[in-house]
Parts: sequence; C-alpha cells; structure tokens
Amino acid sequence: MSSTGRADLTRLDRSRFGISLPAIAGLGAYYVVVSHGVKILHDPDTYLHIAVGRWIIAHGTVPHRGIFSLTMPDAPWVAHEWLGEIILASLFDHFGWVGLLAATGLTFAAAVAMLLRQLLRSLAPVHAMIGTALACALALPHLLARPHMLTLPILVVWVIGLVRARTEDRAPPLWFAGLMVLWANLHGGYMFGIILAALLAGEAVLAARDWRTRMAAARGWAAFCAASVAAALITPFGIDGLLLPLQLTRMSFALSVLEEWHSPNFQQLQPLEMWIIFALFAALSLGWRLPVTRVGIVLLLVHMALQHGRHGELLGFVAPLLLAPALAQQLDRRLENGRGLWLDRLMAELAKPAGVGGLALTVVALGALTILPLRGSLAQRLDAIVPKAALGAVKAHNVSGPVLNAYRFGGYLIFSGIAPFIDGRAELYGDAFIERYVEAVLGVNDQLPALLGEYGVTWTVLEPDSPAVRLLDHLPGWRRLYADDIAVVQVRDGAAH
Repeated sequence: MSSTGRADLTRLDRSRFGISLPAIAGLGAYYVVVSHGVKILHDPDTYLHIAVGRWIIAHGTVPHRGIFSLTMPDAPWVAHEWLGEIILASLFDHFGWVGLLAATGLTFAAAVAMLLRQLLRSLAPVHAMIGTALACALALPHLLARPHMLTLPILVVWVIGLVRARTEDRAPPLWFAGLMVLWANLHGGYMFGIILAALLAGEAVLAARDWRTRMAAARGWAAFCAASVAAALITPFGIDGLLLPLQLTRMSFALSVLEEWHSPNFQQLQPLEMWIIFALFAALSLGWRLPVTRVGIVLLLVHMALQHGRHGELLGFVAPLLLAPALAQQLDRRLENGRGLWLDRLMAELAKPAGVGGLALTVVALGALTILPLRGSLAQRLDAIVPKAALGAVKAHNVSGPVLNAYRFGGYLIFSGIAPFIDGRAELYGDAFIERYVEAVLGVNDQLPALLGEYGVTWTVLEPDSPAVRLLDHLPGWRRLYADDIAVVQVRDGAAH
C-alpha cells in the first residue's frame, strides 16, 4: 500500500472513532501498570503510607513525631507526604489493592498523555512518540504505588508552564505558582520544581537582548520564584518541610545502603543506558544543536539519574519538554528534505485531539483493563511475598515484646499493627542509627547482642539469608520459632507461650 493509501486509511479510522495518539499512549501506560500489579504494589513504603494515612484520617491531624516506631516514637518527624498518604489510605480502604493500582495507573497514564500531547505541538508524531517512549522506560524502575506517582501529572504541567513562558519570552503568571501548594503537600519532589524555575529564570536573564529586557526578565521570574517558595511553605510543617529534602541529601550512609537511592546497575541493561545512547547518537550523527543553557539543565538531569536511579523519571519527563522547542525546526528541516519517515504522515491524523467518540472509547478501554487485576487474586499474591505467615506464627504462639525486623519488613509490620525497630522513614531514624543497625544485622561488628539488649528485643523477623539469622541460631537464649522462604522468626527463651 502506498503512503497516500495509508494516510487515507488513517483518516477514515479517525473520522469513525476519533481516537488520538495521546489517548493510545495513555492506555498503553495504564496497561503496563495494571498488568504488573504485584511489582507496582509490593513495596514496603506502600504499606507504611497506607498506615500513616489511616492515622491522619482517624486523628484529624498530621503527626509531628515518629508514630508507630518502636525505637523513635517521640523523635521529630515531618510527614511531608501526608496528603498523598490520605489519598492512598482512602483508596485502599474503599477499593482495596485494585483501587490503589488503578489510581497509580491513571496518574501515570495522565502524565504520559499530557507529555505526548505537548510534544505533538512542536514535533512530528514519530519524534514525539520516541520521546514519550523513552520517558516511560525511564519511569518504569520507580513505578510504584506511592505518593510520588500522584505528582507525575503535576510535574508535567509545571514543566509545560515554565517552558511555554520561556518560549513566549515572559515570566509565568503568579497564579501558576499556586500549583506548588498541592505539590508540596503530596511529595517532597516539589523542590525540583522550584530549582527548575530558578534555572529557567537564569536562562531568561542570560538570553535577554539588552539591559532593559534583562531587568524585566529578572523582576518577573524573581517574583514567580518567590511566589513558588511561598506557596511551598503552605504545609503543616512550614520551613521544616522545605528543609527536609536538603536533610536527606546529607544522609550519606543511608543513601549508600537504601536500594532506591542507588545508582543504576549497568551490569544489566538499563533504560537510562538506552536514553544516553539515543541522545549521543542524535547529537553526534544528526547534528542536533541546542542552547547551552538547555544542555546544562539536561546534563544536570543526567547527573541526577546516574547518581540515584529514582531520578530517572525526572530526566524522562522533563528533558523532552525542555528540548522540543529547540529541536522542532531542526527536525522539521529533515522532513522537508525528504528524510522523514512515512510513519509521520500515517500518524498525522492521529496526532489531532480525540473526539467525543474517542474519549468514550478510552474510558471503556480503561474499565476493561481494570478487570485484569481483579481476575488475578491480587491480594493473595501480595500476601505470599510478605511476612504474613511469619506474623501469624508469632500471634499463634503469643509472642510479645519489642521486635528487631528486616528493614524491608518495617512498613508491613506497621500495616499489621506492630511497632517496628526500623522502617522506611530514613529521615526519622537518622544516619547514625541506620548505620549502627545495618552493621549489626550484617555482622560487620559484634554489636547485635548489645542492640538486642539495649532495646529489650524479645523476637526477630528477618530475611532467611540475613547474617543476623545465622548469628542468632548460635546465640545462647535464642531459638527459631518459624521459617519460610520469606522470613525467619527467632525468639528469646520464654518469649513464646
């Protein structure tokens, strides 16, 4: 079939159904989430967030101390994701795991669809789809049912607003800074939004034509950045919430041992590697030329993604929005010279906004896809990979008293009504405590017996391959109570009845 015939066929299909590329991309993103339900939901912090959200709803206030913790019950703590935790707890209590999974899928799908729709404003469909596909790939490793997912659409809207203001050579309107209020109460990632605004403000000043326009740009962007910071302070914690992300970056030991803060492991194929290879190919072979300020911001994003794998989604969703305005004319010239792909012409009609029929079809498809996790005994599969059976044995034998737990079991213990020795709130426990705990459990030193005695620990629930399990097997006064592939429970003599 000729390219003309393909284009005619596309126009016919579109006129009948009114579908669009962003809707198709959003459905694909939603399918990725709901078809990987266990992976999306099986994160210790998901259980923690549900428990904290339930506490906030029950008490009608936001905690300022280390609720639930065995070792740090009265330590200061900033529940900076409090609004996201309320949302997650409400979804779980009303709709179960499927509700939580569907909400995660919808926010991811919305971010993907908005990203693609914006890219289509300046890029040909094939190029816009490539940028969107790379963004999805970079987001996959950190695709979890946690508050940060609720902010992905906010991130996209924020970057679109900032980039549009720069393209039109003006500062963003002050009312747009109000979006920061919602972002700051959902997740600590809002700090990146403020930093990006400051970077683009610097670009606006540097790119100004003369002194007069430079001063005007400085005043406009300074006012917007100040308004954004002020909006970010409208939380239950004020300045403490603003300082929390800075506090986390100083926890060098915790960042070195917590998996989600690790650098990507390039011993295996990583989405980030694919992104870097593609960018280098485009820059070296296609001759892309970009403003030095945008290159600098993208390099900062690459550095962040290389330093901590969880920042990959920032690179994926922000970089194409920053680069698209500068690349549009360069890519268009390649199409005009006959070097474009016929697929660009085939998808030209699909790039238009969806019609009423297309939107209705999208809603029906979302409902149909949501049936997938309902058919898969999602709750049972999740129960099989958490220490539920181990805690059942503890209850059956009337074991009581303080517990020493594996780090990744902390959230589930809280979810089950048990105060953990440690959980995923690294900022609550601090670098020194985490280092002492990790070294004791890994057998780096001989401090495990001292740690057990100091906190009066009467039972432990640890992973089967933990060095602490082997040590407790030979420690006088301790015995195994239960063991399976997920967890081993060991108790002090006299603790079980």
